[in-house]
Amino acid sequence: MSPAQGTAQRDVQDMVLASCRARRPRVLLVKGGSGCGKTALLGLVAEGARAAGAHVLHATAARPGEKWGVIRELTGPRPDFARSGALVEDTACHPESAAAAFRDDLRALAATGPVVLCVDDVQQADPESLRHLRNLAHHMPFAPIVLVLTAPAHGTRWEALFTEAVLRRPHVHCVRLGLLSPGDVERTLAAETGTPGPGLARTAARLHRLSGGNPQLLRALLAENAVFQQPSCDGLFANAFTDCLRRSGPAAVATARALAVLGDHPIRGTLLDALVDGGAPEALTGLDALRACGLLDGLGRREPAVRAAALAGSDAQDRARLRLRAAHALHATDASPVAVAAPLLALVADGSHDCLREADRELLDHTVRDLFEEAHVLRERGQSARGASLLRAARRLALRGGDAAVVREARSPAGRLDSRRGSAHGRTADLAS
Repeated sequence: MSPAQGTAQRDVQDMVLASCRARRPRVLLVKGGSGCGKTALLGLVAEGARAAGAHVLHATAARPGEKWGVIRELTGPRPDFARSGALVEDTACHPESAAAAFRDDLRALAATGPVVLCVDDVQQADPESLRHLRNLAHHMPFAPIVLVLTAPAHGTRWEALFTEAVLRRPHVHCVRLGLLSPGDVERTLAAETGTPGPGLARTAARLHRLSGGNPQLLRALLAENAVFQQPSCDGLFANAFTDCLRRSGPAAVATARALAVLGDHPIRGTLLDALVDGGAPEALTGLDALRACGLLDGLGRREPAVRAAALAGSDAQDRARLRLRAAHALHATDASPVAVAAPLLALVADGSHDCLREADRELLDHTVRDLFEEAHVLRERGQSARGASLLRAARRLALRGGDAAVVREARSPAGRLDSRRGSAHGRTADLAS
């Protein structure tokens, strides 16, 4: 934990306990990226409030399609909320009446002791519950009632709850949990290993690049012994990355997968827009989400473990479709044959080339011929090793694509291949070596 994070967490806990002791209302919105400690902080708040004698009501907004799901989880079967609970179930009841009854029940409970309501991931709350919480934040009774909510640092759905009118109220506060700095990572590493030295700063910088300063990812790296080795593509770090990505929302998932299949190619806005359903708005939302939790760093540097983790949750058909979209988009932007070939080589390495349509086969054939042409030019210039690498890549694509004419060209004297086979994964780095 960074000093700034520690201070923010203590501030939240202190504000909650101070409000309970002073018997004053307070609303706290804790924002941060996935893996930055929002849920853990909410647990500490609840634990501290219970120890101080407060009534603690807790809910996680994990089922946005369930009507009144968050309110039901908050109140549970408690008899204190029998009246407002009955009005919630009454379809003929006006929402304002139900909200007023909910406030009345909270005020009655607060007469017996402070009340702390904790809602995790409020941005996923169902519309009915969100309306109730907005009403409560706007018309907070003057009683020892504290509302603590967590939300992502990106996105706007939580703004439906915290409108400008609500944010201007003196009892409402926003707290942000940020990412770790390189210095924070170095201090954490020194505390974990107990071996300060000249190599510590270099190791900390590498771990910061991999984790993006995300505390959850850093913990996973340390647990995987990444101080001394690269994280594996299916280890603790990759699993933690997948978890953070999933919790960052569908736009983040789609954008991360698009970045992963683009490999080492420089990213342009129009290229990313073509690979994310919803175009530029969805891609920008995804980039904001990835940036907020530090996931963009590893993807931006195309770390192998990060790329693998980004694609881990997708099935073979989805990966194949995305790689084909990437190849077509790269070809449309006049990218080099090597760049166009990268997602196609990954496609055939995945064994998904049977799904090719006519347009895909045409692109495959075109790319193979471009690779042969570029390879011959390189060999004529004396760059034999790189030319041979491109020829091997061309032959892999030709064999998988079933283009007999191109395969014959690969075996002709003019295009004789190195007898060594290239990597089955066909990474772009292999092609350009």
